[in-house]
Amino acid sequence: MKYYKILNVNLTSFTTDEPIEDVPCGTCTRCCELLAPNLTPDEISSGKYPLSLINPTPKQLADNPDIGPIVTIFKKDGSGCHMFIDGKCSIYEYRPIACRQFDCRKGHHPSVISIANEKFGTALK
Repeated sequence: MKYYKILNVNLTSFTTDEPIEDVPCGTCTRCCELLAPNLTPDEISSGKYPLSLINPTPKQLADNPDIGPIVTIFKKDGSGCHMFIDGKCSIYEYRPIACRQFDCRKGHHPSVISIANEKFGTALK
């Protein structure tokens, strides 16, 4: 006989009002290779995306001590987006809003700042 225990976990999702970006990525796919997008509550409940939970950063914890694990698309091998397959986004037409808003030049994530500097000369911040 199997027993199940329901765990109460304070999960965190993110939404922002940043605009959808038209970033001239060209053939660069480093953000997909390194990152996995955070998901909104609607995206989580849609069932369209495989989910991962990641720990909040020390800054996120300092800003909000009640923050829980953050819901993202499943991270492949502990790194990039699981939906990045054979060098391209396999869900491009219905990719999460975080992907549509992402601009590496804004310096949102430290692992892509150097890539933005190489590709565009300088990060926007």
